Amino acid sequence: MNKNDMKRTTLILTFLLATLLCFGQKEHLKPARDFKQYEGVLKKYYDNVFPLLHKGLSKKPYARYTCMPSFSREYAFSVEEIKGKYYIKSNTLSTNYWYAKIRMFVKVKKSKAEINNDLYLKVGELFELLAEQTKEPDEEIYGLDGVTYYFATTDKNGKVKIGETWSPDENSLLDRLVDICSTLYLIGNKKDITQTDILQKIDKLINELKQ
Repeated sequence: MNKNDMKRTTLILTFLLATLLCFGQKEHLKPARDFKQYEGVLKKYYDNVFPLLHKGLSKKPYARYTCMPSFSREYAFSVEEIKGKYYIKSNTLSTNYWYAKIRMFVKVKKSKAEINNDLYLKVGELFELLAEQTKEPDEEIYGLDGVTYYFATTDKNGKVKIGETWSPDENSLLDRLVDICSTLYLIGNKKDITQTDILQKIDKLINELKQ
């Protein structure tokens, strides 16, 4: 084998190894931080923003998503069963709570929309899987846009499990998860979105998360 062939072979092997490593990596949420451990202004912020943002949402979430941007408005949704029907309840703050000049004037806008049984069950399956796979990361990896996302569900013992991720890489599994949840939030805000399409995206993501 001449020098050029050896170089070409090395490049191919390097590419294949990088590809295998990339596909071999699994993406997980990490356990949400303990907000009770904060002090001062941060403690005051978290002690007030979450109760306001989650106002009217189930205390024992079946599937609850919370988006905490650095500068724009915080928002959340909760998938719930009410009197035998299924809904997405979406809450949105009137302004970013952290930067509000007078926080007592920050209001929460509430909306809800009915969804079908299939979507309800599939979202529950997704959030249950997220909770099962949540673990501490090998190393902290941060994104660029400063948005933290929280995913909460209640396990069979009645304990609320919350995982989080911070600005996932574009086109990663967690990025697609955030995109799906953003769409579910819009459904809760009565946007005209086909439930069949989002159901297929969730099903595909669940299959890939299991691999």
